[in-house]
Amino acid sequence: MNTREIETLLGKYYEGNTSLAEEKILRDFFRNGDLPDHLKEHRQLFGFFADRQSENLPDPDFERKLTEKLAGEADGATVIPFTLRNKRFLAFARVAAAILLLAGLFFSLRNEISDSRKQQAVNRRTELAYAQTTQALMIVSSNLNAGLKQVSKLRLLDQVMTDMQPLGKFYQYTLIINPDELPKKSTK
Repeated sequence: MNTREIETLLGKYYEGNTSLAEEKILRDFFRNGDLPDHLKEHRQLFGFFADRQSENLPDPDFERKLTEKLAGEADGATVIPFTLRNKRFLAFARVAAAILLLAGLFFSLRNEISDSRKQQAVNRRTELAYAQTTQALMIVSSNLNAGLKQVSKLRLLDQVMTDMQPLGKFYQYTLIINPDELPKKSTK
């Protein structure tokens, strides 16, 4: 057979589109000793299938039994019988599943309620902190306003002192009302 035809059959084989006759052609081709270099890697695969095909199964009725069993399963005729032990296990599994479901619901609802309570507590604490901060700032503001009133009095005093400064020059000169009261200076 031509190498191109074998390559085409190999492509179909690896895609799963070959017939039994085409697969037999491939096995026969790879059993021959003379192969091109690029096809030698496929020899082991087809040699393995050829070796296994010649093997005999230990039980001659194995293939018939397997075919019957597979046909029975395909029809849906295979039924697994429930014994008393299996029924008890199934009932136990149902009860366990229900308990797990209820426990999961309980804990998830409990966590949601706890989270909402925590959020409310945080909101209350935030509002309380806001109110206390507002109150503290009002006290600071009133004290600041009282301090500013005192500062305004000091400004008024400073203004008066500034206005009186020219009068202070008057005291530089001594008025002599009674010349006898002046200390006597020696004139030597």
